[in-house]
Amino acid sequence: MSLSKRASLSWYQRYLLGIKSHQDMKIIQIQKCEDILFTILNRVYQQDSRFQVDYSRELACFEHALRTDFSELDMEVPLQFNDLSLRIEESCDTSNTVDGISDQTQTRKGFVYLAVSKASEGRWLESDLFHRLPKSSQCSGHIVPGKVINVLKELLKGAIVYCEQNFLLRPGDVNASLLNFDGPRITLVLRNLMKPLRVNIIPVLRRTNDFSEFVSEDEKMFPEPISQVALSNTDICNGTYYHWRFSFERPMKKLLEKADADGGHRLDSLCLLDRINSDHWLPEQSYRGLKFKHFKTVLLWAMKFFPSSEDWVDMESSVYRMLVVLLRCLALRDLPNYFMPEINVFHEDFQPPFDFQTVYKKVEDFAGFPEKCLQIHLTHLLPAQHRHIDNYVKMLLQIQDREGLYWNMAYFDVILNKFQVYHVQDVDRIGAMQLIWSKTAKLVTDEGCSS
Repeated sequence: MSLSKRASLSWYQRYLLGIKSHQDMKIIQIQKCEDILFTILNRVYQQDSRFQVDYSRELACFEHALRTDFSELDMEVPLQFNDLSLRIEESCDTSNTVDGISDQTQTRKGFVYLAVSKASEGRWLESDLFHRLPKSSQCSGHIVPGKVINVLKELLKGAIVYCEQNFLLRPGDVNASLLNFDGPRITLVLRNLMKPLRVNIIPVLRRTNDFSEFVSEDEKMFPEPISQVALSNTDICNGTYYHWRFSFERPMKKLLEKADADGGHRLDSLCLLDRINSDHWLPEQSYRGLKFKHFKTVLLWAMKFFPSSEDWVDMESSVYRMLVVLLRCLALRDLPNYFMPEINVFHEDFQPPFDFQTVYKKVEDFAGFPEKCLQIHLTHLLPAQHRHIDNYVKMLLQIQDREGLYWNMAYFDVILNKFQVYHVQDVDRIGAMQLIWSKTAKLVTDEGCSS
């Protein structure tokens, strides 16, 4: 690209170009790590065919083109149980203790049991993954994810030793020390040219390849509400020792992969904010910050609130569509799962506490002066003036909202207008924005955002 053309690029385009220039090399290194994993998992499959190897890695290939931080990745291991009668249950009528771990019958939203019918009991009685329930229970028993984890850990340990002894792996390729820790996670650390790569190995039971229950005919929006039939066909992965949890990664990919069919910049914004996060927004190590899955969820909500192509015609407008939703979620400390809004994605994992205050302040600072983070060379002079986030906007973002009155396009349009990135000509939409503007202005003034 010529110097004159590069100089004419916007801050966002220039930053994105810098990200993409190093992407291919990173992907090559990650694929080498994946080859190591495939070697290990292939040995696991040879020892126990219930643990499949997904060589296609469709989800990973899609995310590799968008992600910029490759310090941690997930690798799904599909489970093959060959029992179509297995069913998902949200509750259990019997309290149990399995392997010394008590099962709480009141589960979190999105966490489920994998039940074995009484008709299929015979084929599971000798299984090392099965926990039998009393005869008075509605089902024969459960497939316990904690048992799946334990079996897979031992298989991985044996597979790594086998591969090293047979020179399929080089010494130091894999650090398996984290396999000795108890818990719902299986983590390996792989040698990588850039820095060690943590890989979370996730057993997943894939229920269907048909996402018609999730994706509408134009593949741009999910039907509402999500039916119980759709949930019964949703993938599940390990959650707690006794509970599985819903995994929406595949239908999420189905929706996002065609997000920019109209030539918009939705996925570019996702890529850019992921890199800004890794460079500028991460809190101290003892706390948890934003991850790629959070940005994917934010983008889905932004696509819902801003379905028009004119909202995504340029990078700046697209980035701010995501930013206003992200700021609102951080302010409320609640990022609803797009498929099951009752689930708070910020609290979905069993990880260190999320540092909302630090992350919110950093995202707010970026929204007010993005060029400071987007500057990639000292010759790119920062503008003398930048957006001022006044107290009205700050209080507007903090309005409490138990009834969901401020979780819609009109509310976010008000904030976009205050950020001076609205650029919408639709008369009806402008009218709706002005209506909620007057309502929120009165609320902020009269009640000081205490409502």
